[in-house]
Amino acid sequence: MIIYVYNSYDDPLFRGILLPFMKHAALAQPDLRFHLITYEQEDWPLTPEQRRQVRADLAQYRTVWYPLTWHSGRFKLLKKAYDLVLGTLLVLRLRLTTGAGSIGALCTIAGSFAFLMAKLMGLRYYGFWYEPHSEFMRDFNIWPTSGLAFRGLHYMEGLSGRHADVLTTGTVHMMRRLEEWGSKAKVFKLPSCVDENKIYFRPEGRQRVRATLPIQAETRVILYLGKFGGIYYDREIATMFRTLHELDPALFFLIVSPDPASHIAGLMQEEGVPATHYAVTRSPYSEVQDYISAADFGVVAIPALSAQQFRSPIKVGEYLCCGLPYLVCRGISEDDAVAEQKRVGVVVKDFSAPEIRAAYPQIEQYLHEDKDEQRRRCRAAGIEYRGVSQYLSTAEAIFATV
Repeated sequence: MIIYVYNSYDDPLFRGILLPFMKHAALAQPDLRFHLITYEQEDWPLTPEQRRQVRADLAQYRTVWYPLTWHSGRFKLLKKAYDLVLGTLLVLRLRLTTGAGSIGALCTIAGSFAFLMAKLMGLRYYGFWYEPHSEFMRDFNIWPTSGLAFRGLHYMEGLSGRHADVLTTGTVHMMRRLEEWGSKAKVFKLPSCVDENKIYFRPEGRQRVRATLPIQAETRVILYLGKFGGIYYDREIATMFRTLHELDPALFFLIVSPDPASHIAGLMQEEGVPATHYAVTRSPYSEVQDYISAADFGVVAIPALSAQQFRSPIKVGEYLCCGLPYLVCRGISEDDAVAEQKRVGVVVKDFSAPEIRAAYPQIEQYLHEDKDEQRRRCRAAGIEYRGVSQYLSTAEAIFATV
């Protein structure tokens, strides 16, 4: 099977979501072989030695890696077309030389490319984590509905959604939509999962992060882990923190983001959050659980726009498996339902000051709840909702059809 990924190998979107299921399937199905194509980006660099280690690790799972180079910047459409041509030629070579009979792709941008390749080359098509990315970009006014990018991807998402052989998607909402479309695909529910054996509360991580920042042991910390802007809230995050600061000046806000610290600090300063009450940092994926462990409450900063019910963000699974309750807007994936039904989070309409003030009594209750009991409850909910172990049998069923 060819796996076509328009992300870097080290991108958490691939390593944290699809790769664990590929490895499990390879162990469960001895005759299964993967040919993995990635597009390596500057944001996720690997040294030559690291690349050799990746190849050696993947070889244990009968996986051969073909890293291409990702292009962006000026003349973006031409560069994307160039990426597509190179990928197509590589897939054709693999089709002719290895006997691969199927191709799978991660998300719908790579999925649209791979679907076309599948139809041209007589391959079965598997779409992993099928979500309407074009509608996400429309929701956030990044792509106008009249533009070529939106219209092209939206058309291909509809085509591949109706005519794929196999699709996985993260929410019951998308499963219902595919059923309404009369999709020919065999559809599996497979949300963004976390490996609960690797993601868990670490008291030594909590102590290390708090000592480094520094944060006192008794200080209540609210964490935002992720990007600003794009398909997330931007200034609204700072507004939310400012409102919480007004309600409880003793709170500390920890922001772990790949975005420029100057941009984030600028938003916080403009909103009037004192510099002594927040920290902005970034973290390698291997240390993310230490930062989650250092906090007492987490934030999911996705606005409640129309297509966001179809998203399956990995962050909630990471928070919960580390024992952390969270704040989320209503209408995001199934995260809102889990928050309320499992008593592991607070649901709001948006991040406006009145909405945060109204929700604060619930937030405060979580901040002062017994931590041991809270962590047990959150982790149990996280494993049930997003733990890899809950979906290994699903992965076996998917790859058994290759």
